[in-house]
Amino acid sequence: MSASPSRQEPSTPSRGNEIAQALAIVGDGLDSLTAVQWASPSLCEGWSVKDTIAHLVWRLGTPSMRLATDIVRASVAGRHANPMESLDDIARGIADSGGTDELRRELRAIADEKAQGHGRTNAGELLEVVVHGYDALHPLGIQLPFPPATTHRVATASALKAPRRVRSVIRHRTLVAEDAGWRIGHGSEIVADAASVILFLNGRKAMQPPQRERILAPAPTPGLA
Repeated sequence: MSASPSRQEPSTPSRGNEIAQALAIVGDGLDSLTAVQWASPSLCEGWSVKDTIAHLVWRLGTPSMRLATDIVRASVAGRHANPMESLDDIARGIADSGGTDELRRELRAIADEKAQGHGRTNAGELLEVVVHGYDALHPLGIQLPFPPATTHRVATASALKAPRRVRSVIRHRTLVAEDAGWRIGHGSEIVADAASVILFLNGRKAMQPPQRERILAPAPTPGLA
């Protein structure tokens, strides 16, 4: 379920602050969740909201060497040939071992570390926060007010690693994030919000608010693979 791009920019102090701000926004969105909402499905297939946030805590708060070690151990223990199955085990194991209050505290602590420039503060970390924040909270109708510059940066990185069917779309269509004032792609416009564009670029099925009639779901046009 990792959302990281294959090519990552070097870490910078300003990027650490940007990641910290994004984590704080996700944390604010989690503060009001009920137990039922924490247990509800996220946009990560097979993961609950709690599983998704557990993955985010692990992914951002674990040193690089230990990330690899954790995946190897989970692969051996679960006899997984597919690393994605190991990520499933890790996320669910963390989610099952602690409460939601603990996850929220850990997320805030990671934000503090990133703000101080500690640990990984590259573009891939920012992408993880924004995409998995949307994964967890978009299905619940909770808006995450990430700055337009942040969502644009994440959308640009997402387009570089997007699935083939998504790249087909943005070769012929322009996805417009109406709420954030940016666009990505070429050709006639499909108007949505930043969350829906980013989710689409990352292969998720984004849900559109039914009351906004002029916003089109960011889906491939007929005839495009």
